Amino acid sequence: MNFNKELYDEIGLNYSIGRKSDAYIAAQINSELQGSDSILNIGAGSGSYEPKSVNLTAVEPSNAMIRQRIPGSHPVCKAKAEYLPFADKSFSHTMTILSMHHWSDRKQALTEISRVTEKRFIAVSWDPGDNLFWLTRDYFPEIYEIDRQIFPQIDEFYESFEKVTVKTLPIPADCRDGFMAAYWRKPHAYLDKQVREGISTFHKISNIDDGLYKLEKDLKSGIWQQKYADLLKLKFIDVGYKIIVVDF
Repeated sequence: MNFNKELYDEIGLNYSIGRKSDAYIAAQINSELQGSDSILNIGAGSGSYEPKSVNLTAVEPSNAMIRQRIPGSHPVCKAKAEYLPFADKSFSHTMTILSMHHWSDRKQALTEISRVTEKRFIAVSWDPGDNLFWLTRDYFPEIYEIDRQIFPQIDEFYESFEKVTVKTLPIPADCRDGFMAAYWRKPHAYLDKQVREGISTFHKISNIDDGLYKLEKDLKSGIWQQKYADLLKLKFIDVGYKIIVVDF
């Protein structure tokens, strides 16, 4: 296995600055992990959303991300989802948070998860259905097209597992985690290069300048505020994020 050219070794050097656990999202994840004896966190990154007082092992392929884990955090193993270096049924629960779109062979990874997990697998992902988010619909349609191809279809879970539950994950207006839709009520944030550096698909699009110019122009003229006045009144928004729960 070659770990030398991981995406986040290149783009994740300052990842932990903008990507932090959001309390509301963490509560939704933790509710699905109740009763766990041991947890495997795949694509663990810098450690966001890892419950504290539990027996947890993190898996992360990127050296840059491993270096950003805070002192005293759970032990981390440098490995990939497709090749988990653990015995069968080593963990009661397995979790992965917004990492499945980076896996090179999801079918093999899901087979590995079935092998090492005894009770439950929890995944936070994005469902590539309709383009519900104003940022990718109005300003960066290329991001939507890229993400639509790399994120797992919900059918993949039903094809790989027997007991699957899919739950909508609304995103709070004050979301602390800087993933794609985190700033849905703070449009100026997307003009900040540091914010964009924490969102992987921004590193993959061919032309970022046109979208940034249009967004900045619409914010200065008031067009964005006029078009999305109702959005500014909301406390949560559904833009396709899901919690997928698999019971074994």
